[in-house]
Amino acid sequence: MIDPTDGQSIRTITITDVDLIEVQQDLEAESRALGKARYRNKRNAPWIDAIGPGSDEASLPPGRAMLRRTLKPTADAIRAFLADAKSGRAGRRHAAFDLLDCAQAEPEPLAYLTLRCAIQAGAREVRAQGVAKTIGNAVLDHLRAEEFTRLNPEGAEGLQRSLAGRVMVSQKRQRAIEAIQDAEGVALNWSQHELVTVGLKLIELAIEATGLFELKLIQTNVGKQIRRERRLCLTEAMHDWLERQHERCELLDPIPLPMVVPPCPWTTPTDGGYLTPPVGTRLVGSHSRAYADELSSVDMPIVYRAVNAVQATGWRVNRPLLEVLERLTTEGGALAGVPPREPEPIPARPLEEDDPEAVERWKRDAAKVHARNAAGRGKRLALAQQLWVARKLADFPAIYFPHDLDFRGRVYPIPQGGPHPQAGDIGRSLIEFARGKPLGPSGARWLAIHVANVFGIDKLRFEERIAWVEQHRAQILDSASDPLDGARFWTTADKPWAALAACFEWAGYLRHGEAFVSHLPIAIDGSNSGLQHLTALLRDAQAAPHVNLTPSDNPGDIYALVAAKAQAMIDASRDPGAAPWKDGKITRGIVKRPCMTYVYSATARGMGDQIRAELGRLDEAAASNGQPPHLGGEDNFASATWLATRLYRLIGDTVPAARAAMEWLKAAAKAISALDLPLWWTTPAGLPVLQRYPNTKAGRIETTFRGKRLQLQIAEEAGARTLAEWIDEKRAPITDSRQAQAGIAPNFVHSLDAAHLMLTVVAAQDAGICDLAVIHDSFGTHAADTDRLAAILRETFVAMYEADPLARFRTELVEQLEPHTKLVAALPPLPAVGELDLQTVRGATYMFA
Repeated sequence: MIDPTDGQSIRTITITDVDLIEVQQDLEAESRALGKARYRNKRNAPWIDAIGPGSDEASLPPGRAMLRRTLKPTADAIRAFLADAKSGRAGRRHAAFDLLDCAQAEPEPLAYLTLRCAIQAGAREVRAQGVAKTIGNAVLDHLRAEEFTRLNPEGAEGLQRSLAGRVMVSQKRQRAIEAIQDAEGVALNWSQHELVTVGLKLIELAIEATGLFELKLIQTNVGKQIRRERRLCLTEAMHDWLERQHERCELLDPIPLPMVVPPCPWTTPTDGGYLTPPVGTRLVGSHSRAYADELSSVDMPIVYRAVNAVQATGWRVNRPLLEVLERLTTEGGALAGVPPREPEPIPARPLEEDDPEAVERWKRDAAKVHARNAAGRGKRLALAQQLWVARKLADFPAIYFPHDLDFRGRVYPIPQGGPHPQAGDIGRSLIEFARGKPLGPSGARWLAIHVANVFGIDKLRFEERIAWVEQHRAQILDSASDPLDGARFWTTADKPWAALAACFEWAGYLRHGEAFVSHLPIAIDGSNSGLQHLTALLRDAQAAPHVNLTPSDNPGDIYALVAAKAQAMIDASRDPGAAPWKDGKITRGIVKRPCMTYVYSATARGMGDQIRAELGRLDEAAASNGQPPHLGGEDNFASATWLATRLYRLIGDTVPAARAAMEWLKAAAKAISALDLPLWWTTPAGLPVLQRYPNTKAGRIETTFRGKRLQLQIAEEAGARTLAEWIDEKRAPITDSRQAQAGIAPNFVHSLDAAHLMLTVVAAQDAGICDLAVIHDSFGTHAADTDRLAAILRETFVAMYEADPLARFRTELVEQLEPHTKLVAALPPLPAVGELDLQTVRGATYMFA
């Protein structure tokens, strides 16, 4: 094994005299081939249901387009058939009408179910009778669920809640659902003949309405006999169209890999990243063609410089860490977040006649094991992909990650399948900077702070964190020298793999001193970034100390403050709902996620889900130690719901300026949405942002298959409109006002943290800091450069907010409404600002720590 503490050694690279451009071209060809294979597997997977929630022809992009275009004519044909049969005109009524009319069937769900089954069957040329039976069963499922809802609305809603987290519903559970429906009085049942009758009529109507399908008489030889059967097929024209669209989708769906040469710089919105960019490559993700066209004419030097600087950072695989991971997975895993290699065995089922209660307990325990095994399968697949990419690129002297932006300007690496700078603990720790730098005196200090941070000792003063590292020198050295056979101190860390990488570096420092050449990115994170931005936006002196925007000897902690306030409120409360939370049950972890997401428009209901998730983690940890649940056996759902509504108000009262800013943003979005316009603004880094939540031409379709309700939005969205068009002619609304109001606060704040990142990256590059690891509000560079990067972060933050981005935002909204000045009055005035002196932020050493 390579000595990970030997910072002076140079690893032997086996790749020599190789044209890296050719290697990169081969990697991009492999990426496209992998994408094609993945896409084809989606089409041919044998486990796919004819109409299940998995991937089938009707759920892939060409099939969805086909379904969207044919849903209305098929529904119209079904509606006409039902109306004609009901009219009482002379003639024999089709048997399918009586079956559908008695069940009060609606045309749109029938059309959706018919097309979803028929597209899949038509692409595979399935026997007509088999397709008809599948459609009949799907329709019967839907109609029985509708009848159950009419008979027992609360029971139907409860059943759907129990199925909400399930992607697939097992046949056993489907039979149980049918039994529940029968017990509640659902009488609708069709014979096999009736199922086929309904299905064949719906196929006939779909053929007449769409021209997509045809019933072909297929003749085959079976021994000495000739078999003739009708099969549902796509018409030749539609089959050719479908195949052409699939070929196009194969090119659009590559599996991106890291590069072994620096990415092409972005100079326009379409020309950066890979040597051979995939079809449709764009710098900024957006579904608006008008926005994309507009962006190509906008001068954005800071945006281009920032993205190019981030993706020009060279990385390499952390070989010592890779070796530990490979050994651990070979030996069975189940340590430090690595899933076990084998699934957990299901406990033996007791005999029901011996102990019925034991059987019920077994069912609950077995369900939990099944859930853990399902989660473990996903984790094993993700880890296998990360290890495959790491092994593939381990011998290259440098690898690179091309980046792009979301519509708010947030920077993301394009290759997401393997290790990358924004991956989870394992994926991020598997890579390090390709270029090393000697620590020097300031770097040694920051390396010690980083070691403490990744172990979770990140709420103390810097000097106390450094002292903690010194106190645990023996354990850190043991982790570095013998990660798996030693005491495994590194596995106790909050981020165990980042901790192991830090232990390797700290051991190297202890061995070589300040001359140790470090490759480890030292991450410094913002203190509740969203709240930091809103606090600076309205210069809130009250909240500033708690999010570390003022100089202080000790770091502030908004989560601990809210937790203390919540506990005091609960301890003083006589409400019975407070009882489970008394006696110190409000932990920092319970309030952390609600506090983090409050400024991103989290609701009380969403906070309830977050609290329940944290209670689940606490209960699991307690059970593993033989201790009772965190709330002593009280109902977690009811307790979390009670706390969430009060915690939501308490957070708002603790940060009133942030609440005022969010309310103003929502009011502005409401005013613009009332005019049926999208929201445009420009970030402080110069990126135009378009918030566009389009309405749709058709309403939602609800249907039920195999007991599970599906809510479907099939119609294509309405096209974009200009203000002039709106003034000249009133049309159906194109903007979803509710989504626009819910989205404006998080989107605006994210655009601000994205702008701060870009301004910081450009300033760091000007200061000679060229290796950067960024994750929105987390910034990493070499330990030797961290002092300077921390200062730059504060300087750019102050400069950005001295320019008053909220006032600029309002000005841009006013400009969008001119020259129609009467509409400007719909915008509310800006909220009042506080007395925070932004210059004090320059001395706030714990702002990023």
